[in-house]
Amino acid sequence: MLRGLRDVLIGIWAGLLLATPASAQSVEQFYKGKRLTMLVGSAVGGGYDAYARMVSRHLGRFIPGNPTFVVQNMPGAAGAVASGYLYNIAPKDGTVAEMFQREVLVAPLLESRNIENRYDSRKFNWLGSLNSETGVIVVRSTTPHRTFDDLLTHELVVGSTGPSSDFLTIFLNKVLKTRMKLVTGYRSSTEVYLAMDRGELEGRVSNGWSGDKGILEPWVRDGKARLLVALTLKNSRELPELPLITKFVHNETDRQVMELILVGGLWGRPFGLPPDVPQDRVDAMRKAFVEMTRDGEFLAEAKKLDLDLDVMDGAQIDEIMRKSYASPPEVIEAARAAIAGN
Repeated sequence: MLRGLRDVLIGIWAGLLLATPASAQSVEQFYKGKRLTMLVGSAVGGGYDAYARMVSRHLGRFIPGNPTFVVQNMPGAAGAVASGYLYNIAPKDGTVAEMFQREVLVAPLLESRNIENRYDSRKFNWLGSLNSETGVIVVRSTTPHRTFDDLLTHELVVGSTGPSSDFLTIFLNKVLKTRMKLVTGYRSSTEVYLAMDRGELEGRVSNGWSGDKGILEPWVRDGKARLLVALTLKNSRELPELPLITKFVHNETDRQVMELILVGGLWGRPFGLPPDVPQDRVDAMRKAFVEMTRDGEFLAEAKKLDLDLDVMDGAQIDEIMRKSYASPPEVIEAARAAIAGN
C-alpha cells in the first residue's frame, strides 16, 4: 500500500514538472533565442523609423537571454493602427514592443473618431522615451513675418502633410487667432520644404525639429528661413533662444488646452509593450531600456546618426499621462473643439 502511494506521489510530482507553465520561466529562459518584433506606427525612412531601428540594434544586448529584434512598419491613422494592433491583437507575452507616434498617447482624449475604443494608452507598459520634441513655425526669409505676433496680422501660406501637422495649425488659428492658410495634399515634409524652396509656400508648422533640422538648420544659418516660435512646453536644448508658444497664451483655459495638445512633445519618441505582459518581463525590459541609453556603443551610434537624446523613463511617461487624463472635462472638450475640423 505504501509503495502504491509512493508511486502515485511520484507520478503527481512528475506531472507537475511537465505542466510547469511558461510564466514560471525566468526572464532569461523566456527570451533566450527569441526574435522579438518592434512595431513602428509610421512608414520606413522617417524619424520614428530611424529611432526604432537604432533601438532594435541595441536593446537585445541588455535584455536577459539577449533576444534579437526585427522591425515591422505598420503606418496608418497617424499611428493608431499600430497601437490598436498592439493593444488588441499582438501577443501579450513581451515579444512585441512598439515605437509609438507621440500623439497616439493622448489621441483618445483629443479625437472624436471613436479612437478611444481602439486602445487605452494608460494600460500600455511604457519602457521610456529617447527624446523630447520641439515643434517650430518656420517661414521663408522673403515673408514679412519676423515674430510670432506678425502671424496675427499677416496671412501665412503653410503646407500640410496630414492630420498630425494640421491640428497644430488649426489650434493656433482658432485659439490664438493666427492667420495661417493651410495648403493640403503634400505627401511628406520634404515635399513641403521643396515647395517652400520654389516659393509656392511661405512656411510650415513643424511638429518635430529633430526630424526637420537637416533641412532647416542650413536654411536658418544661411538666412534663407526664420524660426518664429517653439511649439513646446519646455525650453529646447537646441533652440534655447526661441520663444515658447506658452508666452503668447493669456487665458487660463487656453493654457490648459495648449498643455494638453502639446504634452506629446515631452515624450517625443516613446516605446512600450502591450497590456497584461508578465510584470517580471516588463521590469526587465524597462531596466534594459535605461541601461541601453547609457551604453557607449549606443550613444556613439546616436551621435553618428545625429539622433537627439533626452531620455525619459517609463514611470515618468506614466506620471505625465496620468495628469493629462485627469484634465477637467471642460478642458478636454475645449481641446477637442480647438482642433475640430482636422
